[in-house]
Amino acid sequence: MEKNYFNLLQLPVVLPIDGSLLSLHYQQLQRQFHPDNYATAPDNEKAAILQQSASINAAYQTLKDPIKAAEYRLSLEGININEEQQTIHDSPFLMEQFMLREQLDDLEHEQNWDELTLFYDEMIERKNQIYAQLLEYINQSHWLMAKQQLYKLRYYAKLIEQIELLQEKQFNL
Repeated sequence: MEKNYFNLLQLPVVLPIDGSLLSLHYQQLQRQFHPDNYATAPDNEKAAILQQSASINAAYQTLKDPIKAAEYRLSLEGININEEQQTIHDSPFLMEQFMLREQLDDLEHEQNWDELTLFYDEMIERKNQIYAQLLEYINQSHWLMAKQQLYKLRYYAKLIEQIELLQEKQFNL
């Protein structure tokens, strides 16, 4: 089987990923393949170790992030999640996103920080619901449905990121 990030980090191909197991295996591999351990090795061996270390880091960075891990999992099934046209064919969802962004703009304009906190909590909950549905679709091998959930998850992640920036701005006044 082709070496993938799950295999590299000795993890089952299952989402969500066990974070403690991920960290443990990452640290073990980093110790084993740390370039400093090969300082006196021939150049070709050093190059191979550097490549292995870079692969281990890339695998860890991908799998520790739930969205990136889901994207990677879908890519293993041949699902291209970075297509030019990332279209969600769910008009009610898109309308809802538009309304949520307007609500965020209103909260910013009004500087209603208490409501912003409630709004943030609600968006986290919605993101968690979308993520749970995504995991369900992945576990059932409904790859195209999972892809659509992943796109929705990205919308919520971006909205939450914008809320967090606004919350930071609140404290820098």
